Order: sequence, then C-alpha cells, then structure tokens
Amino acid sequence: MAKLYFRYAVMNAGKSTQLLQIAYDYERYNNRKTLCLKPKKDTKEGDYIISRLENGEIKRKCDFLILRDKGWLYDKLSANIDKSIENNNPISIILIDEAQFLSRENVWELARIATEKNVPVICFGIKVDALGNPFEGSTHLFALAQSIEEVTTRAICRISETPKKATMNLRLVNGKPVFDGSQVAIENNDDIKYLPVCLDVYMKLRDGKMELPEKFRK
Repeated sequence: MAKLYFRYAVMNAGKSTQLLQIAYDYERYNNRKTLCLKPKKDTKEGDYIISRLENGEIKRKCDFLILRDKGWLYDKLSANIDKSIENNNPISIILIDEAQFLSRENVWELARIATEKNVPVICFGIKVDALGNPFEGSTHLFALAQSIEEVTTRAICRISETPKKATMNLRLVNGKPVFDGSQVAIENNDDIKYLPVCLDVYMKLRDGKMELPEKFRK
C-alpha cells in the first residue's frame, strides 16, 4: 500500500535537489512516470522547481501548480492517474515541493490519493516560518503522513562558533534580521533573503544579544 511521506528541513538543506533526483531516477533509470508539483502560493521561480547548486542550478517545470480550493487537488490528481492508466503509462509517484504552502484540505486530499489510488506521495517542505510559527501544510503533514523524515544534507548553521544543525530560517530584509511581519515573504534578489541558523543563534539575534556578522548580511 502506498504512503504519504513528509520530508522537512530548513531552507537550503537540499530538499528540492532530493526531489529532482528522485524524479530523474524514476524516469531515466526505471522508465516510470512521475508528477512534480508545487503550490501556486509559492511565486518564486514561477512554475519551476529549482535546485541551486554551487556551480549553477537544476530546474524542472511543474506538471501543474496546486490550488487551495477544497476538492480541486483530489479531482485533478485522480483525473491524471486514471488517464495515465488508460495510456498504459501509470503514474508511479507524486512529488511535491514547498509543501508548507499546502492547505489543510490539500493534505487530506493527498492522503486520499495515497490510500485510495495507491500512488505514493512525497512532500518536501519547511517545518516553521521565519517567525517561529508552524505552517498550515506542514502541521497537517506531521499529523497525517505515515513516514516523516528530516532532510539534513546541508542544514548547518554557519554563524555559530562550533558547527550546529540549523533548525530555523532567519529572514533578512536589506541585510537585517527581522522577526515580525507576514508569514509568507518570498525570497528575491532585492531585499528579502533567508539564512538557515541554529536555535541558539536565532534566539540571541531575536533577543538582541548578538549582531549578525557583516559577511552574512550580503
């Protein structure tokens, strides 16, 4: 029986890279069909899933963007799955990036797809926002997913004196740490950036007990 999976981590920990690698392996080496999706609420990079590596980027266009309307995702996926079976090329796995932006209804519908249609669904996302609050999608994935795994590939705090695992996402606006505002503020090249940090550094910055080193402000 297929499962609903949730793989979570801070930003820049390699979640999108892992997603794209899974899709590549399924299609290139196993000749199996995949669906790669992300919520429409994530406006970064349009309808592409992007993995930025040291020497460039890997990207893939989403098969479609997920809407938050109740019932929409289940109907859309069911139609795609049924059509793929009719064409003798059944969908083997559904991969979802930026899953923190899913709605409660989206998550329940993904659980229905995994259990009723017997197609595994792997969701990749962030646990909490830059303000320390849980995301709607992540909260319900923690509640419903049958397999939960932390992605720790590159989740290291670069600010702490000794290497520590990054568990928080520090929001920088014009190079300065910000601890209030809206939950969703999409990263861009102008004024908003995010930096994975450990809880110790996050709390010290939040409480004004340390300043962000200049090299991390750029």
